Amino acid sequence: MVPNAFTPNGDGKNDCFGIKKWGTTVIREFAVFNRWGQRVFHTTDPGQCWDGTFNGKQQAAGIFAYVIKARTTCGEITRTGTVALIR
Repeated sequence: MVPNAFTPNGDGKNDCFGIKKWGTTVIREFAVFNRWGQRVFHTTDPGQCWDGTFNGKQQAAGIFAYVIKARTTCGEITRTGTVALIR
């Protein structure tokens, strides 16, 4: 399950948006986009997560889109959704 909000405020709780583990699924791409379609985060490592910054600058609170491309035992999948960055 992918969270629908996170609060990168440095309190150690819900500070990063990402995929910790998704069973035996192999993550091929995890990307986050701002409202203008600009990619603000990208990784192929499920251990990495987005801290709410882009080019070292905190992003404003708002809704961001994400795309997850993965390989499962049933084949290739793509999942999309939104996440709220709360400041």
